[in-house]
Amino acid sequence: MNIIVLGAGAIGLVFGGFLAKAGHRVVFLGREENVLAVKKHGLFVEGLWGNHLIKNIVGYTSLNELNEKEKITFDLALLTVKSYDTENMLKAFHAAFADSMPILSLQNGLGNLEKIIQIFGPNWAMAGRVIFGAEIDNPGKVSVTVYAEEVIIGGIEHGIDYQRVVEVADTLTNAGIPTLPTHEIKKYIWGKALYNSALNGLGAILGVKYGFLREHESSRMLIASIVHEFFSVLEKENIRLDWPTPEVYLDDLFERLIPATYDHYPSMLRDIQKSDQR
Repeated sequence: MNIIVLGAGAIGLVFGGFLAKAGHRVVFLGREENVLAVKKHGLFVEGLWGNHLIKNIVGYTSLNELNEKEKITFDLALLTVKSYDTENMLKAFHAAFADSMPILSLQNGLGNLEKIIQIFGPNWAMAGRVIFGAEIDNPGKVSVTVYAEEVIIGGIEHGIDYQRVVEVADTLTNAGIPTLPTHEIKKYIWGKALYNSALNGLGAILGVKYGFLREHESSRMLIASIVHEFFSVLEKENIRLDWPTPEVYLDDLFERLIPATYDHYPSMLRDIQKSDQR
């Protein structure tokens, strides 16, 4: 497959790197420091899924240059920019590429799938729930730090053909990233938003790993308050998750989900630290 990765951050590098290692043609669009490092030295992926030096990757810092130099038809686009950049990236991408292609959001947050549908239509839109962690150590070097569950991908009802979702899931799994298709992707996206709401902001404010939040009564009480409020939102939005009550979710969070990501620092904290360094 010919695959374009829109955003060469930690998650984008891991997905693109493993797909390139599996033999797919992968083109990155990202920040100059990562693109230049990958061009010069290749991409180094390390951590839970082994150590890999991947050199068959192409990168660009602008869509115009990419469009001029890559005279190929892409089969799939992976959207991995921060959610606040989603709309601008999609509009620019739509203007640069006349041919439509499946677009898979692998982002945190709500509303990314809806933006793809708005700009490209439901027949091209997919979203994924990602619940493994990755961090960029240095430009061109990324670590897979924690893993909780398989990636889950899907589109909306009466949207993209489900067989295409299955094919993309199989492609990712065969590349080394365990992935499952679903007819209920919104449930999983809301579930990840619940997980992030409970842990990400609090961990960023305190500057700690997720595991620290589990070990202290005061932070457990704050998490419980957040989770109860989130369930009130779910009820108003008529969203049903796999956990019927806040108490059931909290048991799963403290006994299974946090232990699986115990040593992970919140992505929000990493964003703040990078911003301070600029």
